[in-house]
Amino acid sequence: QMCIRDRGKHNVPLIMGCHEYRQHTEAGMVEKLLQQRPAALVLFSAQLSQRTRDIIQASNVITVNVSGADVLSANINIDIALAEAAEQLTMSLLEKGYRHVAYIGAHTDNRLQKQQLNGWNKAMLAHYHNADLKITIPEAPSLQFGRYAMTELLQNQPELDAIICSHEEIALGALFECQRRLMKVPYDLAIACLDGSEQCEHTFPTLTAMRLDYEKLGAEVGRLVLAMMDNDEHPPVQEKVKFIFEPRASS
Repeated sequence: QMCIRDRGKHNVPLIMGCHEYRQHTEAGMVEKLLQQRPAALVLFSAQLSQRTRDIIQASNVITVNVSGADVLSANINIDIALAEAAEQLTMSLLEKGYRHVAYIGAHTDNRLQKQQLNGWNKAMLAHYHNADLKITIPEAPSLQFGRYAMTELLQNQPELDAIICSHEEIALGALFECQRRLMKVPYDLAIACLDGSEQCEHTFPTLTAMRLDYEKLGAEVGRLVLAMMDNDEHPPVQEKVKFIFEPRASS
C-alpha cells in the first residue's frame, strides 16, 4: 500500500493494480479493487469492456476515468490527446521536408493505441503522402522490436526518410540499429517517438519526442479525487490533457 498526503490534511491509503491494457485482466482487477470498498476508483488507460462498465456502475463509487478507451459515466473523465499528439509530431516532420514517414507501433490491439495510429495517418493523408509505411504488433514494445522493425522498413522501403515510434523503447531500438549500420540520424533518417520520457534528453543524438507530464497529471487527479471525497455533491468534471512537444537533434 501507498498513501496520498495533501498538505497534511489527508492520509489516504492507496491500493494499486496493473491491468496491462488487457480487457480480461482489467475487469478482474477492477472487481478485486472494489472488494476493498475504496472511497474512489481511478482508472488509467482502461479498455472499458462492458463487464468493467457493469462492475463500476453497480459499485456506486467515485470513479475517475483517465485516458479511457471511451467516455465512461464517471465522476471525472480526463481525456489524453493521443491522436492529436501523433498528428502534431507527424506534421512537424512533414513541415521539415520529410516525405516518407513510417509508423512503428506496439500494443495496437489496444483501442487507445490505435488513436496514435489514426493521428499519424491523418497527418500523412492531409499532405497527400503514403500512409502505408507502418509496422505494428499487438505485443508490448521492446528494443528488439524496434531493431526488427527498422530492419524490415529499410529493406522494403529504401525511400524511407523518417520514423515515428509509439513508445520510447521502440525508438531506442531503431536508433541502435541505425548506429549499427553507421547511418547518421537525422541526416540519413529522422527518428521521433510518442510518449517519451526524460531519458530522451540523454540519447545520442537526443530524441525528438512528445512527452506527457505524468507527475502533474497524477497530482491533478489526486486533487480532484480528494475534493470529491470532501464534497457530497461532487459535480462531474471533464478535462483534456495535451502532450508537450520536445523537438531535439534526432529530427
